[in-house]
Parts: sequence; C-alpha cells; structure tokens
Amino acid sequence: MGKQPSMLDFSQLADNYHNSDARLFLLDWDGTLTPIVGDPEVAVPTPADIEVLERLSSNPKNDIWIISGRNSAFLQKHLGCLGSVGLSAEHGAFVRLANHTDWETMSPWADITWQETIMAIFEDYAAKTQGSWIERKSIAITWHYRNALPDIGLRNSKECKDQIEQCIVQMPSNLEVINGKMCLEVRPRDLNKGVIVRSIIMSYGGRVAPPDFVLCMGDDVTDEDMFKAIRSSSLSPERCFTVSVGHGSRPTTASWSLPEPADVMDLLGKLAAAPTKVHSEF
Repeated sequence: MGKQPSMLDFSQLADNYHNSDARLFLLDWDGTLTPIVGDPEVAVPTPADIEVLERLSSNPKNDIWIISGRNSAFLQKHLGCLGSVGLSAEHGAFVRLANHTDWETMSPWADITWQETIMAIFEDYAAKTQGSWIERKSIAITWHYRNALPDIGLRNSKECKDQIEQCIVQMPSNLEVINGKMCLEVRPRDLNKGVIVRSIIMSYGGRVAPPDFVLCMGDDVTDEDMFKAIRSSSLSPERCFTVSVGHGSRPTTASWSLPEPADVMDLLGKLAAAPTKVHSEF
C-alpha cells in the first residue's frame, strides 16, 4: 500500500498555505477530526471544533469538505450548522454542497437486496462477539468490534471476512469487504472516498481556478482512496499535502503523518487564526 510517512513539515505547509489563492481541504471525521471512541454516537464535535471549522471556512480562499463514512443523518445533525462546509456521507454516496441545504444522492446503486444476506452473517458474528454491533447504512453495512476483547474481535473478524468474501463472489452485485479500523464494511466496489474526491477536483474548471493548495487528512484504510485520487490527479504534487493520522505503523500512500486528532485540530486552528501569513513555529 505504501510506506511509513514523515512527520508533517509544518513550515513547508504554512508557506504553501500562505502563498496560495485556492485552497482545498478534504477531511475525514472519525479518527481524524475527532478521536475514535467506544460509542460512535458520542464522537461529536465540541464547540471549539465548530468554531475552528467555521473560521476556516469563512476565508473565501478556502474550500472545506468533510468526507466521512457516517450516514447523512449523523453529519447533518452534528455538522449541518457549518453551512459553508461541504459534507459527504457514506464514502461519497450522499453529498451536501457548501451553502446548500439539501442532500444529493450520488450513488447509482439501487439494488441493495444483498444486504439481507450480509446482515445475516454479521448478526451471527455479532452474537458470538460480545461488545460488537452492526451499523446498517443506506448503501453499506459495517460491523464494529472495537469494544470486543481484542483477541476475540480480531479472530472473529478474520473468519467473518473469509465467509463474506466467499459469499459475495456468488452475488450479482459488485461488492467488496473492507478491513477498517476495528470494523468490517461491505459496500459496492465503486463506492469509495476516492470517487468523491475526484468529482470535487473535476468540479474546478472554467472560471474557477484549480486548487493550488490541498490538505487531505484521514486515519483509516478507507482514506487511502482519497490519497490515491489526489496522487493520480493533475494537481501539483508539491502543493498537495496528504496526511495519515494516528500512532499506528500501518503503511500508507500519504506523504505525511500526524500522531492524533488533537494535532489535526491544532493545525487547523492555527490556519484558521492566520488571516495573512501563517508562521512556521507550530
């Protein structure tokens, strides 16, 4: 997948941010802007988080997107107040554009009959894995085992993935099973964060100048699709900062890293507080 990235060079990022006129931020939610917690329902933004994102998005040079695996109801409830921030739910299946109130369905996957079969498998493993639970979304289904005993959760997730992979090859739907952070997710193969990132980048054109500064941050394997989409785009690599968040040793295609979400919010806070030049003494 990649290699171990270097710690983010704040000075280089700050100089690029200051010397840019069209900035694009692509930010994951869980594990990036907020820590991973036992109960996902409490992974909500603090008033300080909202203030930082509001200030950052109020700069006319900044185009802010939160691209999450969460469903649109969660994002609308907790981040809907950020009117000038674009929101993407379920890895790009649903989108709320900045300065719009309605959600658009981006997904062409009308057939979700496969979900009943996958639900039955997940329910079986949830029953034998204490502390785990199932999150059924509009398009995808996720089985979380972060609250299970680590050895049991890991062992059962491997068995579950093997069973699902044997099952989906016999289905007409083009599905894949993803190993996320202490979870398994089954979704259409063409549904990923890279698709929405490519769509966002392609939306620049005509009289809208392409971004000359990109900051993309994520913590999970599902965020690798964003990093790959940026790397394969026509944007200048020197102006793109892809950042893997977390202390883990997982290889990544991101160019840089930050230890934890607190560092992400600290960085964004400093950028939001700098109307002109961002000093490199981060």
